[in-house]
Amino acid sequence: MRLKSIFFVIIGLFFCENIAFSQNYYGIKNEEFGKSRVQTKRFEWKTIKSSNFEFNFYRGGEELAKRAARKAEEEHGRITDVLGYTPFSVMKIYIYNSPEDKLQSNIGLVSSLELDGKVLNLSKARIQIAYQKNDSLFQKELVKEISTLFVYDMLYGGSLKEAVQSQLLLMVPDWYIKGIAAYIAENKNTNRFSDFKTAITGLQNQKLSGLKDADAEIIGQSIWNFIALKYGRENISNILNLTRIIRNEQSSITSTLGVSFNKFLREWRNFYENPVEIEKITEAQKKPEPIAEEKKADISNDLLPGEIDTENYSFDIKNIEKYKGDRKNAENQQSTSEKTKTLESGKNAERVKLSAIKGYKNYFVSNGTTYDILIDPIRRFGVGGRLIFNDLLENNILTFSGYLRPSTPLLKNFDYTINYGNYTKKLDWVFEYKKRSINIESVDESNIYIFRALKMFLTEENPYLLRRLISQNFSAAGIYPINQNLKISVSANMLKTTDIEYDIFDISKSRDNLNQLFLNPKFDLVYDKTRLADSKGFEIGTKGIFSYQKFKNIGDNRFDFNKLNIDIRHYQPLVKGLLAAGRINYGRSTGNAPKFTFIGGAENWLNRSIYDAETMIPGKEGDMRDILFYNFAGNLRGFDFARLYGNNHLLTNIELRAYMSEYFPRSSMTSSILRSLQLVAFSDIGTAWNGSAGPFSKQNSLNTIVLGDNNSPFFAEVTNFKNPFLAGLGFGARTTILGVLVKFDYAVGREDKEFNSPKFYISVGKDF
Repeated sequence: MRLKSIFFVIIGLFFCENIAFSQNYYGIKNEEFGKSRVQTKRFEWKTIKSSNFEFNFYRGGEELAKRAARKAEEEHGRITDVLGYTPFSVMKIYIYNSPEDKLQSNIGLVSSLELDGKVLNLSKARIQIAYQKNDSLFQKELVKEISTLFVYDMLYGGSLKEAVQSQLLLMVPDWYIKGIAAYIAENKNTNRFSDFKTAITGLQNQKLSGLKDADAEIIGQSIWNFIALKYGRENISNILNLTRIIRNEQSSITSTLGVSFNKFLREWRNFYENPVEIEKITEAQKKPEPIAEEKKADISNDLLPGEIDTENYSFDIKNIEKYKGDRKNAENQQSTSEKTKTLESGKNAERVKLSAIKGYKNYFVSNGTTYDILIDPIRRFGVGGRLIFNDLLENNILTFSGYLRPSTPLLKNFDYTINYGNYTKKLDWVFEYKKRSINIESVDESNIYIFRALKMFLTEENPYLLRRLISQNFSAAGIYPINQNLKISVSANMLKTTDIEYDIFDISKSRDNLNQLFLNPKFDLVYDKTRLADSKGFEIGTKGIFSYQKFKNIGDNRFDFNKLNIDIRHYQPLVKGLLAAGRINYGRSTGNAPKFTFIGGAENWLNRSIYDAETMIPGKEGDMRDILFYNFAGNLRGFDFARLYGNNHLLTNIELRAYMSEYFPRSSMTSSILRSLQLVAFSDIGTAWNGSAGPFSKQNSLNTIVLGDNNSPFFAEVTNFKNPFLAGLGFGARTTILGVLVKFDYAVGREDKEFNSPKFYISVGKDF
């Protein structure tokens, strides 16, 4: 009921006056939501080191960290022995005194904690463990986390080159890594036979590759335990190492064990479902190897001198009693040996050398560089990049990002942003400087639409414009997280815009630059209750943002304006591999100089076509610097780019997304193109209009157009009546090509009860 109330309050805001929208320039995919980490106390971290680990703790956690260090070193040899692999880097482990304290950690804000190929070096990897008032559970979780990270490092490698190659070629199912970690963490896997049997019985016809979370863990644990019992524990490391080489877990099992994968699965099921099989294998492991003569068998009744009739042989009672006595002694010796090893292991753990306690050094590290292809709405093709530096606790994050269009001159079409965030306390602080430069040298069919909203009659017959528009913005924001899913952000911005007109042949003809300075307070309310479904990265849940800004021009209030943006998104799984995604976006701009939003076409559209409009809405000519404030609200497929524009807009997107990797065996999907293949069906509905009259009003801007201009003898203002909403319907596919997500869409648009010709779209980047 509370969520419903919030929703209806937001819907009511659609009809408020004196508010406007705000949207990222590159569109919806870069809209920032994000969960919050709520700090209620400050941690003063300390560090102790052992041979292979670094343990970090705070007040009250010293003894816990020491016990963890001894346990980790005690288990290190066993883990590396089972895996057949020893990492070279020292692993960093953070110990929290309670689960509540762990929730305050900022680790994971920019560095993904999911083992999905994003961590490129084990030295940057961090494990966070919370003590839950139970030593046994704590130690088991510790061993499991260490094992998981060791396996991950083993399969994906520690270098950037190896990791990138592994992401493209290696994609093991969840049961593989989760299962081996659980197998190593369990002291006696034989005690879980009944759990394994129950899980396997409940599996029915479900494919192993589709198992997630707890199901994947227990099934995987039973598989690795079966391999150890049936084929020998040494084959575990053989399978893991072979998987790294040939990059296919099924082929690795087949090649190592010498049986087909289907036969292997039948043996595994039969092993746990048939108690006789379990007893047979465990007894076979205990029974001494028979002597060579006892292995010989001859079914012939005609025995040669010295041969034994194995079919009708009668055992001597004395020999049977002697064998039982020898076996009992052997078992007692084995038990004594195991107890001795356990005691020695405990003594070794006590002898673990730990360093003196030192103050924690929160080093700054590079979190890697990412690149994007960005099709800027005005400047067209360009390359975007981002470089992040952060301390290991991620309390301080420094980000450099930018866009550059390869053009001549090179440095006239660009964006760059420098962002620093401090997340140490409950109130977070973010400081940012960003600069944008748009150079327009001529008017052509690719950019003539941007002047239509300004009521400028520019034509391709007189193409040279020679204008450069620059914006510079400095902001300081305070972010207060109410809880993990809801936060408030208030920021103060100082914005400068510049309009430069120049003559490349005669500098003396260039006029003075036109400058404007704005004070820009901004308020954001962000809700994010989404989570990653799995390592593929798609989200499940709901998130939304309410954003309001005022722009106060210093010196001339004729240029004042306001912005509002409301964006709500929901992601709902339907059946296996099928997800429904929905988005509603509303924006409004008011004030003395309201700004424009464009809808129509697709975001990051490579083969885009521009709507060719020979008419404009009535009104006075705008300011060229308004181009710096243009907004592009998202996809409205089935139409040309910039089909509609206005100071107000309403847009909805609904998609059904089918992930093909969920429907086919991973062994049959050998390329990244197939593994990332996604099929979609979609519907986009939207409209944009000017003024305070709603889209259904007969007096709104959609129904009023101007033919000609004020200087033309054929000037006319015409009013018509039409359905204000445009609707697009279609289907498409997405896949990864050379590391870039490429989207193919085919859509038909419906306008005023008529369907237009279908359009084909090629675009890049993620969907909303």
